[in-house]
Amino acid sequence: MKKQFLIFAFLLGSYSLSAQSLEGRIRVEGFSSGQVLRESVPVDIFKSFKENKYKIMFSYKADQVGKRGIVLFDMKTTLIKDGKTIHHSSRGNWPWLPGDMYVPIEAFDLIPALQKIAAPDLGSRLDLNKLDGNLGSGTYQIKFEMVPVGEIRGRIAPAEFSFRIE
Repeated sequence: MKKQFLIFAFLLGSYSLSAQSLEGRIRVEGFSSGQVLRESVPVDIFKSFKENKYKIMFSYKADQVGKRGIVLFDMKTTLIKDGKTIHHSSRGNWPWLPGDMYVPIEAFDLIPALQKIAAPDLGSRLDLNKLDGNLGSGTYQIKFEMVPVGEIRGRIAPAEFSFRIE
């Protein structure tokens, strides 16, 4: 019995020594919380991200990362309008290297979620006239999360920001 306990303790200890650990954060540059956006059309918000008016900065450090240093993350997007969650999605297994980098807005589902609000009847057919639909007035809160996949300890602090459309 003691031998089995020692083997179990050894395996548990060696597992925790070899487990990957990380810490980091995401932030969105260019937004002051609660600001009134001039862009009220999702395509214009997308354009502002592409022109670097707004930037998603991701930074993390990892210990004992595998051969190439790649860690897989689930990219989660939550959109809240006037205190009510109206969209939550997750994209799985995105590979990222440790360090500082900018993340394209396409990695998260913010623009498609906003477009769905602006043109809810668009459905699966592409109608270019409806892409210019305005978002309704209100307060929008966004949360971007990057959750490490697998046997990794630690966490990435999410990015949370809000804006108003009048």
